[in-house]
Amino acid sequence: MITVDDILALPAFETVELAAPCPGAGAREVRNVGILDCPPDYNNYDVYGPRELIISNLGFAYGNPAMAEASLIAMIRRNVAAIAVKTVYEAPVSDAVRAASSEAGVPVFIYDGAYHERVAYESLDLIQRDRAAADKSRAVDGLLALRGGGAVRSALYELAGATGATLLCIACRPVSRDAGSFYALMNVVDGTLSAVRDDRRLVETVSTCRYGDVILTFISCVSSDDEARRALEERCAKLLATVHSLHCGMSDTLWIDNGDVAVRQALAAAEGALESGVPVLRWCDMRFAAASQAVRADRLYQSMVDDCKGKLAAYDEEHGTNLVETALALVRAQGDVRVVAEGLFQHPNTIRYRLRKAKALMAMEGTSDRLFISYLGLVFLPELGDLDEGVPSR
Repeated sequence: MITVDDILALPAFETVELAAPCPGAGAREVRNVGILDCPPDYNNYDVYGPRELIISNLGFAYGNPAMAEASLIAMIRRNVAAIAVKTVYEAPVSDAVRAASSEAGVPVFIYDGAYHERVAYESLDLIQRDRAAADKSRAVDGLLALRGGGAVRSALYELAGATGATLLCIACRPVSRDAGSFYALMNVVDGTLSAVRDDRRLVETVSTCRYGDVILTFISCVSSDDEARRALEERCAKLLATVHSLHCGMSDTLWIDNGDVAVRQALAAAEGALESGVPVLRWCDMRFAAASQAVRADRLYQSMVDDCKGKLAAYDEEHGTNLVETALALVRAQGDVRVVAEGLFQHPNTIRYRLRKAKALMAMEGTSDRLFISYLGLVFLPELGDLDEGVPSR
């Protein structure tokens, strides 16, 4: 989706000023661009509609402030995406226009820069780029539906032109969607990684695309040498750490047949970076958090987790007990009953009783305590990401 912020970040705009307060102005969707070059009584502005960015220098109303005011208010009432007025004729934006803008939530901008023909061209080109990005998003969805092998290689070639031996994937999330243009951030990522692109001895291709609210970069490498791989990953991490407007996640460098896994790793790491507020997080550094993310993606594993937790929670609900809390505490304490008892302010025998009750609910009465707690560790693995110091959990 192209927003007003995306349009205003184009090179055609040099300076931009919001004429009146208009909350959420930059996030409004833009699907088309129109040039305002006539007063409203010419065609009642029927050709303009919602989600359209209107550009004008109000030349047709030169020397006629009343006509300029009437034209802008009429356009605001059509609930267009936004109006951008170029400062050629000292365009009058009256108090009435400002009030109408704030009341209707239709932003009016005063800008200096290129003439509206160039603004329209760049804006429409960006809208077309966004449509192509939507196709890329569908291609990424298709890639994630695959399970390795030649099909993944073919999908990566179509998506990113990647044909190298290995693949490194980077996923970047904006710190704030209100910070500005998404596509401007994509250009920032491209520029930041340009030094990597120039390393032709190792890097075959670097391709960046939009995937929903994430920027994905695919780095295809011609070599699988471990030392070169580590050096590339370190270099990318250092470069991305300088971009304070993004939270970035990096996959391991994997064989290209496993490119779908690389994308999943990068997305999970970016989510972790966002949650922890760090600029860059690598999959290989997530450890327990990585395991937590991985098991959430497996439906068969999740069904086992849901079944066990459901039985414990149902018993707690019916009897007013705390089996779920006790089970998680036992996992975190590696089965040390006394540590758990102290932490929950209970007698150790109470903890042992709850442990026996949990075993019975799972039909595992004959299982040793140590083995049963290992089983509980698998059940509560999604909650254990925070066992890694400095690494976030969901």
